[in-house]
Amino acid sequence: MKLKELFISMKNLKLLELSKIVKNEIEISQKIEIRKDPITNVISRINMERLKRPKQKGISDYCPFCPQNIEIATPKFPKEIIKEGRIKIGRAIIFPNMYPLASLHGVCVFTQEHKININEINEDEIFDGLKCSIEFFNISRKLGYLYHFIGWNHLQEAGASILHPHFQLISSKNGLKNERFIFKKCKYYWKKKGRNYWEEIVEDNERFIGKTEGFSWITPWAPIGNYEVIGVGNKSSIIDLNDKELRGMANGITKIIKGLWELGIRALNMVIFSYPYQVEWFNLNVRIIARRLPSDRAFLEIYSGEIGIEVPPEVYSKFFKKFF
Repeated sequence: MKLKELFISMKNLKLLELSKIVKNEIEISQKIEIRKDPITNVISRINMERLKRPKQKGISDYCPFCPQNIEIATPKFPKEIIKEGRIKIGRAIIFPNMYPLASLHGVCVFTQEHKININEINEDEIFDGLKCSIEFFNISRKLGYLYHFIGWNHLQEAGASILHPHFQLISSKNGLKNERFIFKKCKYYWKKKGRNYWEEIVEDNERFIGKTEGFSWITPWAPIGNYEVIGVGNKSSIIDLNDKELRGMANGITKIIKGLWELGIRALNMVIFSYPYQVEWFNLNVRIIARRLPSDRAFLEIYSGEIGIEVPPEVYSKFFKKFF
């Protein structure tokens, strides 16, 4: 392929998503450019407005997510998406991301307290955040956004610009790249072997940690980061969880973060992979990894597609057992 032809094909591998938020009663639209590299298949989401994101440096900095500021400092969804502009359940509140990376990109602040230490975050706060997130995804489904993704970056080491604990919520029509990849591989595994991959790996006793209501907690065979732990649910979608199972997820998450704290870990990333509805070949799963400074992402992790790990999962799974 000639360079000119390659350039034309690269231009064709570009999509635009439009996100709308309301700030000070004014509707603001932002364009998110989505590019796919024709060689590596890397997908980049570009929004230059993100250059304006505030970056908290310390606990004493002004916080837009603290209760005295949140109603004024944060935007609302347009009324055609959420009539009231925000979703509130228990301690949790959801509003649109001011600097989005998707058409429907929400922020869920799940505690009113400005908690920096992860060992202070409790089960009730996580539960409220998850329950509020499900309401957001139910609304998204009615708008045709079937796929749902929950992320949590805690502290700057993990990529957070605001230190106040919060989830990131993305609803999409086709799923994010890794969601699509995992769903495809799990379905193939089920068709090829006649077994559900997630049910099979839970049976590996060497890396098994413990159980909470509706969830089994294990360490993965090949971790994507240091001290990675996976919580495997009994259902395919977080939307289908009842309150007992949702509390089981929250309970497991708090047990893991207490374990990370004891290991001297102060920052983390968490994601939840969830299918839109119940299927035989996929189980929803929570994935949590430790993050540290100096950066634990170097040339190998960024460019080779491979990960350098310090402690084998068979070893640290034994440590986490005492929290269950």
